[in-house]
Amino acid sequence: MNIFPFLHFFNLMVYVYLAVYIFIKNPGSPVNRLCAVIFLCVGTWSFSMIFIHNPAVSENTAWIFAGIGSLGWGTFSSLFLLFIFAFTGKKELFKKKWVYPVLFGLPLLLIYAQWSNLLFVDFSREYFGWKGMYSRSVWPILLFLQYLSFLIVGLYMNFDFMKKTPSQPQKKQAKIISITVIIALILGATTDTVLPLMNMHYIPNMGDTFVLIWAFAVVYAMVKYKFLTLTPAAAASNIISTMFDCLFLLDLEGKIVTVNKATLDVSGYKENELKGKPVSTLFTSENPGNRVIEEITGDRNLKNRDFLFTVKNGKKIPVLFSSSVLKDETGAAGGIVCVAKDISERKRLEEELLKSKKLEAIGLLAGGIAHDFNNLLSVIIGNTLLARENIPIGNDAYRLLVKAEEASIKAAELAGKFVTFSPGGWVSAREVTLTDVLEDIETPGLPGAGTDISYDIDIPGTLMPVSGDRDQLNQVIKSLFLNAVEAMPGKGKIIVRAENTTLEETDDESILLKKGTYVKITIEDNGSGIPPDNIENIFDPYFSTKHSVDQKGTGLGLTTCYSIIKNHGGHITVESEVGKGSVVTLYLPVFKG
Repeated sequence: MNIFPFLHFFNLMVYVYLAVYIFIKNPGSPVNRLCAVIFLCVGTWSFSMIFIHNPAVSENTAWIFAGIGSLGWGTFSSLFLLFIFAFTGKKELFKKKWVYPVLFGLPLLLIYAQWSNLLFVDFSREYFGWKGMYSRSVWPILLFLQYLSFLIVGLYMNFDFMKKTPSQPQKKQAKIISITVIIALILGATTDTVLPLMNMHYIPNMGDTFVLIWAFAVVYAMVKYKFLTLTPAAAASNIISTMFDCLFLLDLEGKIVTVNKATLDVSGYKENELKGKPVSTLFTSENPGNRVIEEITGDRNLKNRDFLFTVKNGKKIPVLFSSSVLKDETGAAGGIVCVAKDISERKRLEEELLKSKKLEAIGLLAGGIAHDFNNLLSVIIGNTLLARENIPIGNDAYRLLVKAEEASIKAAELAGKFVTFSPGGWVSAREVTLTDVLEDIETPGLPGAGTDISYDIDIPGTLMPVSGDRDQLNQVIKSLFLNAVEAMPGKGKIIVRAENTTLEETDDESILLKKGTYVKITIEDNGSGIPPDNIENIFDPYFSTKHSVDQKGTGLGLTTCYSIIKNHGGHITVESEVGKGSVVTLYLPVFKG
């Protein structure tokens, strides 16, 4: 009795049942839908094998059902790879236009080759039914390469996901998928590929049967690890483990019971370093009123409170904190659940906005004063010119009037600089290269020239020109050089680098610039550095660290630089470490013509 048709019929029933069952479990999930489609395709494969492994059917019938079966085995590896995309969270690949031609282009050609008798050229009648003979052409090679490459890529993505996912159930699920697919691949390749190539045709093709190994593994994962099953507990666990906000559970004494991954990422601690520790481990004593621990462990809920989070390295992070007392069925308190949202970026944006408001206020005042001052200077300069005409050139009074005129002109230029504080103030945007700006500074001599201060300037020839005012950019670079020189009393080195860079929406959020192409300029010194308490205030008007007698500082140097760069549509940042030096980074938009 030939049992193979019954075996393939059993396979068909199992695959159809699993397809319907898995789809119903969670019809909105792409993973469930793809898994259901895979089982239907393998079911089509098994359906064709019912007739191919039946000695009673004719060879023509075997050819027809071999073509039908190709719709199943031809698309199996492509659908499996799509399944792995969904399972590992690479759902953005579904939106890529190139994915579907790559995944289904060659399989469709192979299905066409099967229907055109290019893949199999003959059938031999065996005791179990019909056995296909591969052609000695490129088509079987393409079939093997396509299957092998797609399955290897899928297994690699699944293995990588298994290593990186924080969810233990998902790790187990990924492990089950990898092991069972490898077993099914080895066994199926042996009966359907290796043995036929060795002219061993007395063993039937059993690839669709060996896929049952993976199918039963899916059932096991569903029962054991809730694979492909949406439950409230599974959804809650997944939300907690993948949420971006810090979540930690405390007992009534304020000791940490458990934390999520975000808490570990933000704090820098390991889970065993926090469990059982008081919640004060995560909060600084600088919180308002120093009563944060009492407030958290008190018998009341907190909502959206500003606290300071203390991470392992001592850094303090502003967080928006909420907590709620957990109660059991009797109403008795059983613990405290806490959620902390990192608001460092929001705070930084608020400070940036406040800084801009300060400069805008100064700009309005400076612009008005500069306007009135220029009117007065115009009268002074005009009367000075008229007075000179009535005095001989060699007269002492004439020379005094010339000096008065020169001083008035310089005063007018100084008044013009005040306008840089005003929004959009006096930027004559032209095509400017950084090389031109440096030449303007180098001509009279770089700051610190003739001392033990050295410069290392490397400007690539491919650097794009920027859109800006050459004189104002000259002022910025020279001011930054002077600051660097003053930070290195005695000797030191100033390193200047520049490059073209493209900012995308996913780049550093601390850079408040639109998406586009910019020239990035860094000026680094190995001076004394800036204390952390001062770094946040260096762009504030009239803030200066130069308080000694031999240092001259108005507190407007970096403020002026900040205003000029902002008016150019750029961005400026400063990073510093005491005793090691500072790095100033400028971003300027490229010239677009």
